[in-house]
Amino acid sequence: MIDWDAKARAQFSRPGDVARDFCIWPYDRPRVPSDDALRTSALLYKSFDSAGLGPEMAVLTDAIRNAWGRCATVWGMKWSAAGPSWEFYFYDYARDERDLGITDFLRVTQSQLACDLTPDDTLPYFMFSVEIEPGHLTGAPLDQIDIYMGNPGSNVSSGICYGLSESGYEMRNFYFFFDAVREARHIHDKLTESIHLPAGRINPQDLLWPQMEGAETIVVANKQRRDGLYFSRIRAAQLAYFLEKLNFPKDLQEFLAENHDALDHHLYDVGWDFSCDREGRVTPTKGSFYGLL
Repeated sequence: MIDWDAKARAQFSRPGDVARDFCIWPYDRPRVPSDDALRTSALLYKSFDSAGLGPEMAVLTDAIRNAWGRCATVWGMKWSAAGPSWEFYFYDYARDERDLGITDFLRVTQSQLACDLTPDDTLPYFMFSVEIEPGHLTGAPLDQIDIYMGNPGSNVSSGICYGLSESGYEMRNFYFFFDAVREARHIHDKLTESIHLPAGRINPQDLLWPQMEGAETIVVANKQRRDGLYFSRIRAAQLAYFLEKLNFPKDLQEFLAENHDALDHHLYDVGWDFSCDREGRVTPTKGSFYGLL
């Protein structure tokens, strides 16, 4: 067994820690870290505690950090009616001249994960991600790896996600990044011009929550079966609102509340997928929040 709660509470920040968002882009901290400041990995380990995971996840995360380094990999904790999962995102903007790729990930995690996929690391992807469910830690095969590529010619920063499975690659998502203040009109238009939303019946505040005011970047994702919306670089209090609204586990919410001051020197990124009925009622279907491993 492993005491994830104790491990979470021991994730103290260090003066040399970097401040990076879920794109590995640097930001200025919103406040000076307190004497008992914690890394965002504290929230990751607390989510492992909430899910009752065993030491297999510690072996996996240690293998990732040993290969990529500290604070170099983004993690996302995802929550829906189906339960929790964790996605790990590996960036290298050198693309096809990257230092480490999918083949390296499969090599360093081969004792923890079963995967028969054959990636093509000659592709010019700038990031790949792997979503881990509890079953993957006990032998269930890892049957999909996502890669993310640029989208040249777009008027806004954007990317395309492809999923690699045993049947090959398929297109999964488009992501569009907007400045939350300067491009507010474009955000509204991008959100509402969608086959998943009934035109003219959406209250914009049901999507662009007033409680997220101050977010620096808004990301709109067009996915296969529904759309998604991300708020980037928000404060710890806004993360708390998000976790409550998306019904994340109570003990995780309580941990954040208890350690708010120790975690408030970070900016956070959150995202959620939603469905919408014909009357324009929006229902969250899945939420995620992010940090650095």
